[in-house]
Amino acid sequence: MAMADNYFPVPLKRIVVDTVPNFDLFIKQKERYVLYRKANYTFTKENLRNLIDNRIEDLFVQKRDLKLYEQYRLQVREETEEEFKAKGFEGIFCDPEEVNRYHAILGNYHSVDNRLFVEGAEIDFPVYAHVENDVALFPEIESKKEGPWELTPSICSFKKEIMIRKTDMPKYRAFVEKMMASPSGADQPALMRKATALREMSKIVVQDVLDDPRSGEKMKKVGDSVNNMVDFILENETSYFSLMTISAHDFYTYTHSLNVCTFSLGLGSAIGLPKTPDLEMLGLGTMLHDIGKSQVDSKLINKPGRLTDEEFMAMKNHVTLGVNLLKEHHNLPAQVMEPVAQHHEKLTGSGYPNGIKGDQLTLFGRISSIVDIYDALTTVRSYKKAFTPFEALSILAKNEDDYDHQLLREVVLMLGRQVKSAGKA
Repeated sequence: MAMADNYFPVPLKRIVVDTVPNFDLFIKQKERYVLYRKANYTFTKENLRNLIDNRIEDLFVQKRDLKLYEQYRLQVREETEEEFKAKGFEGIFCDPEEVNRYHAILGNYHSVDNRLFVEGAEIDFPVYAHVENDVALFPEIESKKEGPWELTPSICSFKKEIMIRKTDMPKYRAFVEKMMASPSGADQPALMRKATALREMSKIVVQDVLDDPRSGEKMKKVGDSVNNMVDFILENETSYFSLMTISAHDFYTYTHSLNVCTFSLGLGSAIGLPKTPDLEMLGLGTMLHDIGKSQVDSKLINKPGRLTDEEFMAMKNHVTLGVNLLKEHHNLPAQVMEPVAQHHEKLTGSGYPNGIKGDQLTLFGRISSIVDIYDALTTVRSYKKAFTPFEALSILAKNEDDYDHQLLREVVLMLGRQVKSAGKA
């Protein structure tokens, strides 16, 4: 029997630091298998670093120790899952490899809305299906090495999330700009495409400013995007509901910011706020309300599980960080700061970061505090399903003293009008 038949490879990441494998570990040098670490010795950080420095990706275990290795992996998995559960992870995200994969996807891909796609049209960027914490090219895209690619019915009607590589964002931006510039009719499908294009461009500019929050140029583009949205919403009630009914598949900061802005503008319009300056400032403030998250560790922002108490305390800092960032843009009106500073405050004084209450909360602060929690409740998270609008309103109603009663009532009326509008479409 050849020597290679006596060993099986184990990826380096399968041997966990600070554990004690009860089997010998070998490395392969040319055609020889050399003992690296004897059984029952702790596998240390220094061991791992040494192996990585020497570009070793696999260790080897003798086949006679297969059962010992399997028992080791089972024990490590059980201990790791308990540790991850204690840190607030749930479901498949108790597996650290799944968590790493999730963060890699969010770091390298951008969510897009396929309601902007038209069957038979061509795109010059590949699109991926995001299913079960994995991304894969659509078969019709993968079958053709280079674009352009034709948008097929299966892509246009795909019900789960579609993503593009972040490196393809310039091409996607050009695609969205072209859709925004194309003539649109007054019929509902055309209106929906116009609303989708406006939302997609807003997502892009929000992500841009999150990437570079001190850029005056990128901040101006956010303002321009908000003004376009205000104009679109004020054209007629139907256009607003077109914007409002296009929801995100996951709780990304850029989509959450856009959702809060859109809903806040609708609420502000419903209570009679004028376009200039009120709606424009309300829209800009709510679009930027989470800008402080750009200064918080992305792995904490995008954690696919509940935050621990320590993590929640760290997350709370995003409010103060956001206010301090916007203070660097000296031309921003004070009212724009209000949603940023107050979207986690409550009328009872139980909010954060300053625990202000009652009349200390401005109108923009009251609007953003309701809309922020409503969108968080009704948006899908990687680790939980979304609440229905009715369920979310029931939760808000149980804590009604925290929120402005008149604004809550207007939210209920708005959602009722949305349901009626959807029934007529």
